[in-house]
Amino acid sequence: MLKDQLVTRNYCYLLAANFLLFFAFYLILPVLPFYLTEEFGIGNAVVGVILSCYTVAALCIRPFSGYLLDTFSRKPLYLLSYFIFTLVFAGYMLATVLTLFIMLRVVHGLSFGMVTVAGNTLVIDITPPPVAVKP
Repeated sequence: MLKDQLVTRNYCYLLAANFLLFFAFYLILPVLPFYLTEEFGIGNAVVGVILSCYTVAALCIRPFSGYLLDTFSRKPLYLLSYFIFTLVFAGYMLATVLTLFIMLRVVHGLSFGMVTVAGNTLVIDITPPPVAVKP
């Protein structure tokens, strides 16, 4: 009888994708305030508001992402949100107007909120159920 494995190839892929997701997020986080002040010449308070748009957007999408993941296929939603997340990084460099940068920041937060919920849901889907231990 084959025993269900906890660590599978798909689990390792999701683990690596999640690592890269958070690595990219934390890699750009300390640089953005300097970029905003130098590129757009704005003050610290405005920088704080712009950077917080990301977190607010991620928090706002999370209640709806559970519904979307239950309604539609999970893997395509995960891949789409991951693709949007990575695409926004290039958009930051192309944003020449502050309003466009703020919109990109909101889209980045929405995709981050969706991809984290979808990734956790996919891990739950591929993890084998717990085995009851008989006393």
